[in-house]
Amino acid sequence: MKIIVNGLDLSDAIAKVSKALPVRDVAPVLECIKITAENDTLTLYATDKDLAIEKTIEANVIVGGAFLVPGKIFGEYIRNIASEEDVSLETTDEGRLTIRSASSECNISTLDVDDYPEAEQISGEHYFAIQECSLREIINNVIFAVATDDSRPMLKGVFFEAKDYVLKAVATDGYRFASSKKALEERNDGISATVPSRSLNELSKLLSNSENIVKVHIENNYLSVAAENGKLSTRLLAGQYIKFDNIIPRDFVATLLVNKDSFERSLNIASIMSRGDKNNLVRFDIEEYSMTISSTSKQYGTARESVVISLTGKDISCAYNARYVNDCLKVISAETIKMEFAQHNSCVITINGSDEVLYFILPVKQIG
Repeated sequence: MKIIVNGLDLSDAIAKVSKALPVRDVAPVLECIKITAENDTLTLYATDKDLAIEKTIEANVIVGGAFLVPGKIFGEYIRNIASEEDVSLETTDEGRLTIRSASSECNISTLDVDDYPEAEQISGEHYFAIQECSLREIINNVIFAVATDDSRPMLKGVFFEAKDYVLKAVATDGYRFASSKKALEERNDGISATVPSRSLNELSKLLSNSENIVKVHIENNYLSVAAENGKLSTRLLAGQYIKFDNIIPRDFVATLLVNKDSFERSLNIASIMSRGDKNNLVRFDIEEYSMTISSTSKQYGTARESVVISLTGKDISCAYNARYVNDCLKVISAETIKMEFAQHNSCVITINGSDEVLYFILPVKQIG
């Protein structure tokens, strides 16, 4: 095999597929990136059998073929020589890859491509169709709320359900709950899956902000997506996701409307004092026309901010983990948000006049 490819394009492609390389030491073949050259394209593919990522770039294919190259050493070398200049890749009969650039040359041992595991086969019958930008946004709207510990493995993923013309995504770590809805491009009879957060993080990076329609295939305990910038397939989390229909309170004692940007700015300033604390505690004192946000540090002192609001219902004093609230605000694109408070100070955050996102946060402690 012999090809010539742009160094920066190659480096970027390696960086993307390398996210699917195993974290721990495994069989040497799985530590490799599979490279296939044909029809003026170079396709890079990596998998740890749970996650697989493929990226195709343009190349001048002089002699086609395929080989396996150790992913980490190959990626590090290309990253260090990458520039706007072209890079030459050529394999020898002795099983070595020669890499040449204007001022560098390297030889790396390759492995037999026939030893590489086959990609999971998807029939294509079971899928939902959605715009790339919508899929990327719904992932980003909820993924921050997944659990990070291993005590409840199913909570380390995002639950997706496609039905009729709506895709719903849900995530929770037991302290907060996030859900989001997006429109589907085709009617769906009903399909659901829980997708690992690690895989969704990489999928979000592959997706563009375009309105191109992608089909998300779900079958045989796998999810597969072919987007404009690459392909990804992942093993799904096995098991039943928690029942969440009754998590959100229906009755509220107070509801407020607030400018999202003003609230986010005030929260960031007021929470400075508590950022080093375990609970990152901020207190909200809510009255008819204003919400005072404050945090206190025994070591440093107190910070306090006030923001204008419109309140319906009774005055409220409550406390939350500032990061939990701020994570919601970061992904909301709206001028005005609505905050609803239940009897025991749990809080529901939505966009005023929209059901596209919903966030539910438990209080850190009760305040009299």
